[in-house]
Amino acid sequence: MKDTITAIATPPGEGGIAIIRISGKEALAIARKLFYSATWLQQLPVAQKVMFGEIRDPETEQCVDQVLLTFFKGPKSYTAEDVIEISSHGGTWIVSRILKLVLQQGTRLAEPGEFTRRAFINGRLDLTQAEAVADVIDSASDKALSSAISQLKGGLSRRLNILYENLLNVQAQLEASIDFTEDGLTFQSREDTQKQIQKVETNLTNLVHSFRQGRIYREGMRVTLVGKPNVGKSSLLNALLQEDRAIVTPHAGTTRDTLEERTRIKDIHIIITDSAGLRSNPDIIEEEGIERTRTALESSDLAIVVFDPSKPLDDNDKLLMNEVDDKPRLIVINKSDLQASWPPSEIKNFLAGELPISLSAKTLEGFEALKEALHQKAIGGERSSESLVITRERHRDHLEQAVKALRKASESVTKGLSEELIAVDVILAMEHIGAVTGKTFEEDLLDKIFGQFCIGK
Repeated sequence: MKDTITAIATPPGEGGIAIIRISGKEALAIARKLFYSATWLQQLPVAQKVMFGEIRDPETEQCVDQVLLTFFKGPKSYTAEDVIEISSHGGTWIVSRILKLVLQQGTRLAEPGEFTRRAFINGRLDLTQAEAVADVIDSASDKALSSAISQLKGGLSRRLNILYENLLNVQAQLEASIDFTEDGLTFQSREDTQKQIQKVETNLTNLVHSFRQGRIYREGMRVTLVGKPNVGKSSLLNALLQEDRAIVTPHAGTTRDTLEERTRIKDIHIIITDSAGLRSNPDIIEEEGIERTRTALESSDLAIVVFDPSKPLDDNDKLLMNEVDDKPRLIVINKSDLQASWPPSEIKNFLAGELPISLSAKTLEGFEALKEALHQKAIGGERSSESLVITRERHRDHLEQAVKALRKASESVTKGLSEELIAVDVILAMEHIGAVTGKTFEEDLLDKIFGQFCIGK
């Protein structure tokens, strides 16, 4: 952390401008060796002031480029160290030449995410905020960006810090009752202790449950099209993609394998998997395709169950509903442009009151209703106004462990067990909360997190 690092902070390739970032105690001294400005002369630059000048080779005095130089005085900088940013023209050769000159002055090339890692180590950001930086960069929708910005501003950190402090107060009461049990002092009742523990547990549980929504915001919603052979799944996929991506024929069993494609509905990415038709007594090739369909269903967030009302209901339709019995789903009655063989009463009884979406993948009638239903499923319906969600498995895993520990602590209170045993689980919950925000961490964890960043950030 005592050395000075540098990297190109803008994407590779030619562009209008490029930014070379320098961070560390020698940043300003290095800038003084390379930057010349008639207005600057030999005076120290003013922090946060942009200056116009030239980058010159210190050996030849040759001008490499006209640039803008910005000095951020630590700790009021991104890394909490002295930071220099050189904004040059974006030509590949120019940028590499300036970077080479900077490296020749004793800096080293930054590792992926190292600027943000220094911001975390120096207390400029906590770990959830540092991870949010990557999420902001990777945002591919309004919802994803809103969630990432909320986390970057410290929304998740503040929530978790409050819960951590609540448990710290509980722990203080428990420790006091252990240490001074023979002094006749009165401490918080066990009922109040349990209420506080359960309150924190409820809050953490809600955050854990938000993970599915947060992951959808961040990565997109995974949707699997399922149905009997020849009900129009591939036609529906092509209609959603607005292109002929899947082969469509009148012959049942054309789709033998899964086909995964991406589309976008409003501000949410949808990853759609077209699958082999589900039916009893398939041939050997179909059987393999059906197993892949089941695998896709297990990993999906939503199943679109497609029926063909132009043909009578049969045992394969019942098999299909059994396959998606415990899965979030949308029921689609396709081929509305054809004569239906299902009486409305039969449909109602078969679906047990579940409201289907009637459409035609051929004429696109009713298609907007399907897209709106998909969007509502993706954003969580009425919960869509909640911007504070967790988006990473690391957060979910730690918070799940914290919830388990608090449930155990609450049970210990109910059973009348000793304060020592209750305290053990409360401390464990605090450790897991602290691991999310970075109160406690291991170097290999930081390597894993920041190794996923781009160089220069």
